[in-house]
Amino acid sequence: MNTYEGLHARHYDLIYADKPYEREAQFVAELLGRRSGTLLDLACGTGRHALAFARIGFEVTGVDYGDELLERARRNAAEAGERIEFELGDMRTFDSIGYPLSDEGVVAALSTARNHLEPEGALAVEFLHAPAALARSSPTRVRRWPTPEGGRLVRISETEIDPPTSKMSVAYELFELEPDGAGYATGANVQENRFFTVPEMEGLLHSAGLSTECFVAAYAQEPEITDETWHVLALARGDSR
Repeated sequence: MNTYEGLHARHYDLIYADKPYEREAQFVAELLGRRSGTLLDLACGTGRHALAFARIGFEVTGVDYGDELLERARRNAAEAGERIEFELGDMRTFDSIGYPLSDEGVVAALSTARNHLEPEGALAVEFLHAPAALARSSPTRVRRWPTPEGGRLVRISETEIDPPTSKMSVAYELFELEPDGAGYATGANVQENRFFTVPEMEGLLHSAGLSTECFVAAYAQEPEITDETWHVLALARGDSR
């Protein structure tokens, strides 16, 4: 299973500081048609979405596979004055769906989520959309951020796509440069993710005992899904099986 460790975990919130967590949480709440109740955030990372859902009015529990990310999630919640439970767990067995790389792993994760649904509960699943992943992935990217300490973080990402297995592998190399060139630290992570067509995801949801209500372009003003849509959101509920 994927997780972020070392420099990547330490600077996770810096790297994703521009991500619109509040707007994305609002989008999901509107898709669910509710603004309160219990919410389970699987693969919660440093808890930024969990915090946004808590501010809306949900009682949130976050689950992630990474100890370092959860440590930062608890710190983020404490600093924000929000009471959120964060637990270490694997979403395939715990009592972002693309992390399991096999169909069996995806169905296991979806089945686990289904088992946690209340009778009238719903599951929102965000996944990488195959047409965009196949056509628009950048082989190499370099990004830089100033650190709060006055240094610089540099991240090089190298992406490989394997169409037969519908897998995207991204190798990250990070360099943390200290202020005034006093020194540096390095780190590396590899993230492997599945991407899906909408029919593929619909079939996997069905195999997990879930019925789909809709698929929409994630966090977009227009819900229509096109070949340029990177992320898709599925809304599903437990079927009668």
